[in-house]
Amino acid sequence: MPDIPETDPESPRGQRRADAVRSRERIIAAAERLLRQSTAVTVGEIAAAAGVSRATVYRHFGGREGVLGAVSGDADMPRAVDEGKHQPAGRLGRSRPVVLDPIHVLDVVPPAQLPSQLVAEARRVAQVPVALYVLDIDGTHLLRVAGPDDLPDAIETPLAVGPELDADGLGQVHERLRQFPGTHIFPLWLRGRAIGVLIALGQPADSLLDMARQAAAAITLADRYTDAFAQAQRRKRPLAAAEIQQSLLPPRISRVSGGEVAGNVLPCYDVAGDWFDVVENTDGLWITLADGLGGSTVAAASSAVALGALRASRRSGADVPEALIAMHQTLREMPGPRAEMTALAIHWDSGTSTLRMVSCGHVPPVIIRADGSAERVHIPAGRGLGGRASPNPEEVRSTLGVGDRLVMVSDGVVRSGPGQAGIGVDGLIRAALRAGRTASATVREIHTEVLRSSPEGLADDATAVCLSL
Repeated sequence: MPDIPETDPESPRGQRRADAVRSRERIIAAAERLLRQSTAVTVGEIAAAAGVSRATVYRHFGGREGVLGAVSGDADMPRAVDEGKHQPAGRLGRSRPVVLDPIHVLDVVPPAQLPSQLVAEARRVAQVPVALYVLDIDGTHLLRVAGPDDLPDAIETPLAVGPELDADGLGQVHERLRQFPGTHIFPLWLRGRAIGVLIALGQPADSLLDMARQAAAAITLADRYTDAFAQAQRRKRPLAAAEIQQSLLPPRISRVSGGEVAGNVLPCYDVAGDWFDVVENTDGLWITLADGLGGSTVAAASSAVALGALRASRRSGADVPEALIAMHQTLREMPGPRAEMTALAIHWDSGTSTLRMVSCGHVPPVIIRADGSAERVHIPAGRGLGGRASPNPEEVRSTLGVGDRLVMVSDGVVRSGPGQAGIGVDGLIRAALRAGRTASATVREIHTEVLRSSPEGLADDATAVCLSL
């Protein structure tokens, strides 16, 4: 049963208190288990291990420090570092061996055999049957990669952020899997998101939490050497253009200095003109979102070339406007029909709280402030990239504070036309305000609204990206 807030007027007082006590106990127990295995524990990881949302953890304890205070009576409990903060030199190692060493795994297991080997190792530790599931690229199903067929090949889940889950999404999956009594879920958690789950059929003899974390790292490394996991993430065959697009996209949920970035593109199996890129360098965070014209293989190839130009320029020390001009020049050099696209490039300096937004004909972003107010960023339309005339990148500066969110979308989200969601900027703002304060919750709510507004399906990409602090 979902956690019932203590303030829920529809629930009997005794039931509210009992549910609150159970939630607190689960959270404390989960924190104790995680802290014994690693000193780097976040609120999201605690919430995922407890099977509750991040909001529930904050409601009961006010944050991570409150949880740590609740378990501080254990003298053997190691002290956790601040969530999202980097550790100083000399504190990166672990004093205890890990259950599973990802580097060793890659040395001794052929990448294509990794799924079955992980399941066998998990069963040895848990002493009960264990299945490995990953998320479909469209974020709607858990798909079994390896393990016994006691559970179905596919389990429908609430909408995720592409093939990744945040803590709140994991809480929803916990609720959905209550239809399978006796199962225990262990998220494959890595850098603030889960790329799949281990499901134990029965009470494990030993927790699989630490093994699941190490398995996530092993899978991420092995994914460069085999199609085993990419194949498992696809319920059907994508169009060639969509497959190109999937290969261009970064992790859908990224923990960055001082915040989180989440983004995804819908639909996932066809149509492919949009892409986004996220990278954090010493000079700050770069987020780029581009909207190509059309969804053909040519458009997807143009996107790949444009992304290559962006990265080459950025890695050579170019500034944001220079990187956009490099994309334009590269698109102009392509043979065949002219490849055109709009683009929005963001540079965020967490040290100075400076936000630079540079646009070439793209849909302007929206800023949701911590107090719930919404600011429509006004950037002159300007020209896009790849056309006959050279663009003049238009730049606007602002600041972001704690609790603020920057929301970026492609025109397939807000504009009305054939195959477009057409929710408008007002609809975009309403969806963002309905969501929680995290980037992943914001993207998930926007895409939920997009799907609700497009019952006949999308013929244009609908991309949403959010930076939350």
